[in-house]
Amino acid sequence: MLLISNGRVIDPASGTDAPRDILLDGDRIAAVAPQGQLATRAKGAEIFDAANFVVAPGFIDLHCHLREPGGESSETIETGTRAAARGGFTAVCPMPNTRPVNDNASVTRSILERAAAVSSVRVWPIGAASMGSQGEALSEIAAMKQAGIVAVSDDGRPIASAKLLRQVMDYCRALDLPVIDHCEDSSLFAGAVMREGRQSVRLGLRGNACSHGIARRRAGRPGRRTNQLPPAYRASVGARVARIGSRRQGQGPAGHLRGHGRRTILR
Repeated sequence: MLLISNGRVIDPASGTDAPRDILLDGDRIAAVAPQGQLATRAKGAEIFDAANFVVAPGFIDLHCHLREPGGESSETIETGTRAAARGGFTAVCPMPNTRPVNDNASVTRSILERAAAVSSVRVWPIGAASMGSQGEALSEIAAMKQAGIVAVSDDGRPIASAKLLRQVMDYCRALDLPVIDHCEDSSLFAGAVMREGRQSVRLGLRGNACSHGIARRRAGRPGRRTNQLPPAYRASVGARVARIGSRRQGQGPAGHLRGHGRRTILR
């Protein structure tokens, strides 16, 4: 047995944020109690002093790149999941930008089979929303879900058109799959090297003309029509201000506002 003592336990599921001792029996949590209350039960156990440490449930990485198959020179399932475990992550969701792209059940199964053999943590693949992530036709979403994907995304590419985005949302609603969209308008950010504004004009550099705000609104409208409301997305300051205003007026779906970025998760 192992007693983790004097740690600050943070567990969002139970609402715990307090000093606690944790007794482990093999790979099971045998008991959690206020400091000092497990001394008798933990007699003879190895003790780890977690003073000044946070003790928390395993983290889940919703966006990682394991590169396998096809990009093993950069990363593999084995090395990527070892790094995840080292950082406290017990599950990872690899994006579909493998070679070949994870847009069919065969690739999904190969990823999961490889993970079962070498992974240090749970691997929950994300499938491509469109074939080859090219934004032209739906991928084999139903077959991939049956094989084991947990969401769909075209990763670093925005789902190409509003029509295709709507089709993806309709399809995934029936399958109860989240849609993760990279919220940028390619026609506005192509060639941009910084955010558009006075500074970009002064430096003579091409700026990104709020492409993610426009793309976020594009994603939000069909999301409301298909009841796939965005519980979480990353947005610019302008998008966050607009979101707060709409919520105060009782408009728009509920959502968590996160820091700068361009990714929208739609359910």
